[in-house]
Amino acid sequence: MKNTKKGRIASLGLALFMGVSSVFGTSVSAVSAQESELSNEEKAREIVSQMSLEEKIGQKLMLSFRSGWTMRDGTSVSAVTRINDEIYDIIGTYDIGSVILFAANFDADATVNVELTDGLQRAAMDESLGENSIPLMIGADQEGGIVYRLTGGTALPGNMALGATDDTQNAVMAGEIIGSELSAVGVNANFGPVADVNNNANNPVIGLRSFSSDPQIAAEFTQAYIEGVHSQNVATTAKHFPGHGNVTTDSHTGLPSIGSTLDELRQVELVPFQAAIDAGTDMIMTAHIQFPNAFSETIYSDLQDEWISPPATMSRAILTDLLRGEMGFDGVIVTDSMTMDAVANYFDVNERNLLAVQAGVDILDIPFNDMSSWADMENKLIPLIDAFVQAYTEEDGYNGITLSQDELDESVTRILKMKLDRGIMDLSEDYRTLEEKQAAAAATIGSVEHRETERLIAANAVTVVKNDNAVLPLKLDENSRVLFASTYSRNNNRFVLAWERAKQAGLIPEGADYKILQHYNWTGLGDQVNSAINSDGTNFSGTNQDLLDWCTVLVHASEISSASNIDGYRVACPQLFINYCEGQGKETVAISLNQPYDVQAFSEADAIVAVYGTTSAGVDITESFGGGTVSATAAFSPNLTAGVEVILGTFGASGKLPVDIPRYISGTGTYSDEIVYQLGYGLTYDSLVSDPDKSSLQTLVDQVNALDLNAYTPESVAAAETQINTMNEALTDANNTLLTHKLAQSVVDAMTTELQDSYDAVMAVLEAQQTDTAASEAALQALQNMVDKANALGSEDETLNAAIANAQAVLDKDAPTATEVVTALLDLSEAMQALNTEENEDALRADVQATIDFINANILTNVDNVRPGKVDALKAAVEVAQTVVDDPEATADELKAANEAMTKAAQELWEIVTKAELEALIESANGYLDGDYTAESIAILQDAITNAQAVADNDDATTNEVTEAITNLANAIAGLEKITLDTSALEHEIALVTEMVANIDDYVPSTVEGLADKLAAAQAAMNATTQDEIDAATATLREARLNARTKADVSALEEIIAYANTLSLSDYTERSVMTLNVAIAKNEALLTDPEVTPAQVDEAVAEIQKAIDGLVPVSVESVTPDTGNAITDNAASSQSTTAVPTNTAASDTSSMMFALMIAAGAAACTVYRRKRS
Repeated sequence: MKNTKKGRIASLGLALFMGVSSVFGTSVSAVSAQESELSNEEKAREIVSQMSLEEKIGQKLMLSFRSGWTMRDGTSVSAVTRINDEIYDIIGTYDIGSVILFAANFDADATVNVELTDGLQRAAMDESLGENSIPLMIGADQEGGIVYRLTGGTALPGNMALGATDDTQNAVMAGEIIGSELSAVGVNANFGPVADVNNNANNPVIGLRSFSSDPQIAAEFTQAYIEGVHSQNVATTAKHFPGHGNVTTDSHTGLPSIGSTLDELRQVELVPFQAAIDAGTDMIMTAHIQFPNAFSETIYSDLQDEWISPPATMSRAILTDLLRGEMGFDGVIVTDSMTMDAVANYFDVNERNLLAVQAGVDILDIPFNDMSSWADMENKLIPLIDAFVQAYTEEDGYNGITLSQDELDESVTRILKMKLDRGIMDLSEDYRTLEEKQAAAAATIGSVEHRETERLIAANAVTVVKNDNAVLPLKLDENSRVLFASTYSRNNNRFVLAWERAKQAGLIPEGADYKILQHYNWTGLGDQVNSAINSDGTNFSGTNQDLLDWCTVLVHASEISSASNIDGYRVACPQLFINYCEGQGKETVAISLNQPYDVQAFSEADAIVAVYGTTSAGVDITESFGGGTVSATAAFSPNLTAGVEVILGTFGASGKLPVDIPRYISGTGTYSDEIVYQLGYGLTYDSLVSDPDKSSLQTLVDQVNALDLNAYTPESVAAAETQINTMNEALTDANNTLLTHKLAQSVVDAMTTELQDSYDAVMAVLEAQQTDTAASEAALQALQNMVDKANALGSEDETLNAAIANAQAVLDKDAPTATEVVTALLDLSEAMQALNTEENEDALRADVQATIDFINANILTNVDNVRPGKVDALKAAVEVAQTVVDDPEATADELKAANEAMTKAAQELWEIVTKAELEALIESANGYLDGDYTAESIAILQDAITNAQAVADNDDATTNEVTEAITNLANAIAGLEKITLDTSALEHEIALVTEMVANIDDYVPSTVEGLADKLAAAQAAMNATTQDEIDAATATLREARLNARTKADVSALEEIIAYANTLSLSDYTERSVMTLNVAIAKNEALLTDPEVTPAQVDEAVAEIQKAIDGLVPVSVESVTPDTGNAITDNAASSQSTTAVPTNTAASDTSSMMFALMIAAGAAACTVYRRKRS
């Protein structure tokens, strides 16, 4: 493609609608007259008519950059969070129409995200690249819940949770948050909502992403979600057409097939999509799924060498005949990722993209694996564009695939119409600076208002399906001890947050306590805990049973993502712990944390709650495919916290199951047709918390917001700096308090008192501005005389007439101030003198004399409070002016210069120059010099203090000089960089090693030698002054900890040797007895070896066991086999299967001696090997 000036197609504002005649070859007047009459579709067609084939192809491509980038010079980044020159050139040169962003592209800092999207759009609109300046559609899969891209924003509880609220307004609110946060970071299209009906409980990819298993419910929530996103002018995408909810194969990893007929699809799967079309969704995303019983169409797969039923993405019957024809969709059809195995395993890159377009697709999502280098442009992008050109222009097309240019024009028209509808084409007229965009994003992303709305929605979704004896909400007292348990440590802080919120709601009595247990695999009652923490954050040591015995209430979360998980430890552990607590008479609550189908597994629990979702610290289900290198942490999931808040009574219970819960068939990984809990089921109860009265706080917030500091003297405002900062901090907290749900009245009252106290402290320091003194009669008369004289000139000079009008306005006031009169007179005098020329020196001389007389009579007589230096400067200027006026030879230029100097001195005299704020700021700044800040920032501050002090010491400093000094000094203070030392990792290591030292006898001595000294050194390093020292101490202590090995348990070895010694060896053959004696002699020394490892013990037990099993009886017929066990149940698991021998033998003295010699040699070799290692 040519790299030409983008003069043919600009953005809408630069082309069609600004009437640039060179763009379309029409006159400016003709375009302007027609502008208001054109619809967006007509405007789009006009643009398409001027586009080249390559430009149109570019609009159909959506590129991704989630796998990092390697530059041509070899440098690379693991994640593209900022645009680079190469990506910039590719976007601009090839007129790319769309980009999709993933979690790998988003930074937790919203300002970084704005920088990326701003750079992408600048590339698309760069007029020096490619052939047009059409802005990009930038999209992301911001579904909410488990599929989420903005790592620093508001995650929301997800679609199934929205369905569980049984109120579509919650979906509207969720859509509004999603739309506003996407828009704030420059993303203008959302690939959501998921409109799939989850009518297969064992669906491996949709699940929680679906609103419901009922098509009507899914349809209603789909429309509500679209309404919310559209309210922020962000495009929506209903997916995955014609339905992905009834599959057992994930299309990321295989090609699913659904056996429904077309009539069955119309009754279920198509219902939410028709609703989305009716709601005006901008796009519909295709599914890579076969529907062989609904459509007879077939397509040939070169890679598989067979005819297959085409996936919907490549089916003209589905996309063109059904979606556009029968269902009437006239928006944009976009594919799911074209790199997914469902299509990639059957068609090569170019063919699968061409076949999708042939079927009716408008935009190709990720047409090839993520671009990650300039070479990808040459090897992937250009060949694909060439294949499209060939398919559109050559008779035989590309590999026999031909495409219609008429359909291409219609397709690109739809794309551009969408960009017009969503304001994307207006981006060229967004004149905000990058900094302004970033500030807006920072205020929006993850705001308190959004997080509190998210919290409310999540709580509304929590569904209670069992509540025996009204155990919920929990009624805690000072003796209550709650054990929270789950599979993953990521849930720990979510439990803590719910507890702390309940505290703020006044629900946690003094003395009540909690602990948190995590088990990441199967673990029994008597096993040591995998991980557990106390409420103070310290580690708990003990067994699972110790924790269960401690608690009075067990709240245990189960977390399944598929039916087969019900057979595993994720359900078995909660069942074990719940059953144990039930047997002890304790209260038990089971939480279904992920898919709700495991609510059936906890029949023994007092209460069962479903919360519909969680996110992990790793990759979500859609990020883990397509060649990405994503390892981003998803945003905070609100579901578990909401569930615990409902359990504790902070919120009431109101959720309803949005899906049927079919009975699980144990051991099969499948569900039966029997329904355990029906869709719509859910128990309810009220919150234990009454809403507080916030009216007084709201009134006070309004009062503080109305405070105008300009009404107070600068000196008093400067003196109140500390109090004002404190008040502003309290104001922020107060606004957050107004937004926060379910607070105790005492919390609100305390916030009101804090804000009131901070406001009172400010008002105690502030002093109201004194009004200017009224002008004297003499000054008013002088100004009137000057106005009369100016009017007599009859000049048409604009500057003079403006000065006359200003002076007359002052005279017309009821009580003009002295400053207003003096300023008006000086301005008028200056304007009049500017009209005089050298030919009118007498008039000029008279004007200068009038100014001198005015200053002497009205200004120099009232300078008691003016600094002497200013007065002296004015007196000197007046004296010079008088000398010039008295000189008959003085020229007009000399008279003007004298008058200008005099006027300037008079104006400076009336400047209000106060240094109180500057002096206070200097004093404050000096206090920072001894702080823990970097040397560079301290040096900048010192320079600013020195310069500010010079201004403060200058009696004749102007207001501008004082203001500049204040600004520079304030900026220097704000720019101080704190020397922050992160000791968290070192503290963690110290805590772990302290426990090890306390149990030092449990470790192999050589591996913990000097550990106590290293611990002491690490504790001393907590007082280090540099991060390098702390990091070094952390590394040293960590290495020492990791090198430590616990002593091996030799009890199994003792038992098997003892058992062997009880055998009657005379009953066994000489050779077999010799083998046993060698094994015993070789390994007996391990019993007293302090350095022995568990592996050596295991090997020894196995060797002796084998020798026992190998004993051969002297007479086999005379021995009855004994199948007893030599090892008791408390032995190590790898040593617990030792069998009693099935035979015996005799041995003589010579064989015993021979065996002992071999054993001694073997033992010596063992010692030698250990010393060598």
